[in-house]
Amino acid sequence: QEPPMPSEAVCRCLIGGALGDSLGLPAEGMSAARIARRWPGPWQHRLFFGRGMVSDDTEHAVMTVLSLERNPCPQSFSIDLAKRIRWWFAGVPAGIGLATARASLKLWSGVPPSRSGVHSAGNGPLMRAPVIGAWFSTDSEARSAFVEASTRITHKDPRACETAKIVAESAAWAVESGTDVETLFSRLAPLVESEEMESRLTGLREGLSRGIEVGDFTDSIGRRAGFVSGFAPDTAAVALFSWLRHRGDFRKIVTSTILAGGDTDTVAFVAGSLGGIDTALSDLPPEWLSGLRDYPINANSLMCPDGSLGLRFPNWPISVIRNTAFLAIVLAHGFRRLFPPY
Repeated sequence: QEPPMPSEAVCRCLIGGALGDSLGLPAEGMSAARIARRWPGPWQHRLFFGRGMVSDDTEHAVMTVLSLERNPCPQSFSIDLAKRIRWWFAGVPAGIGLATARASLKLWSGVPPSRSGVHSAGNGPLMRAPVIGAWFSTDSEARSAFVEASTRITHKDPRACETAKIVAESAAWAVESGTDVETLFSRLAPLVESEEMESRLTGLREGLSRGIEVGDFTDSIGRRAGFVSGFAPDTAAVALFSWLRHRGDFRKIVTSTILAGGDTDTVAFVAGSLGGIDTALSDLPPEWLSGLRDYPINANSLMCPDGSLGLRFPNWPISVIRNTAFLAIVLAHGFRRLFPPY
């Protein structure tokens, strides 16, 4: 059986996520208060002279789609994706999560992808979940199986898989153009296993009914005011809240997520992926699209020409050169943070 090619919804999911990732990257690790003081104007690309680049969030989503294009069953998909992650890791990516790095080392040492995950509830699997949900929007069994296969490669904490399934289910609902939020919550309820996610989804529903802002919701669930952590339940809850709170306004979804502070690139990536599914390509902010200037991943390369993604990724050893330049830019941002405004 030949695997299907990506739908337009999958491409919109990729582009929406890439925009959230690249726009949120300069603010990663900063508090909401400091972000507001540093950049008080409209949100735009700020990584490198008004241009943006993508991080591991978008790169993992791209690798996931490329593996989905070639593998119709979870087992072969897992093997293919694990191979891509190994070579992606060999490109020395900047900002890689500790759990993903440890899992990548295990893959290189010969551990099979079914056992390479480490015990962590980090948000790594959320980088791959939205496109899986969009890809298998009409097949709940395949959606669950592929999310599990993807998660096991890097993470084995049940909360990592739980949140990935919740995000994938939300993406599938978005592809179906669902409008009744209560229907979405009824679909998410059977996927909730942990107390952490149960309390966050309860708070999410209450926050939406009260019409509170994203920052207020973040403060109500977070471990630190004005800062969204990389803990998977926190990332998933804030991304879902921002998406549902401002659904239909892609610019507002991404901007409000970034302004919440913390792990801004990953949270904005997830929120942007979900918001991108809802948004026609022609309705995405044109200056955001044109400002995404990376290699080999940029807005044009994610448009799925000829019905396929058409990318070779990871493109080692060229990725080493790209990642060296990327690291230099990230370090320059880190140096700038030594100075006011604090």
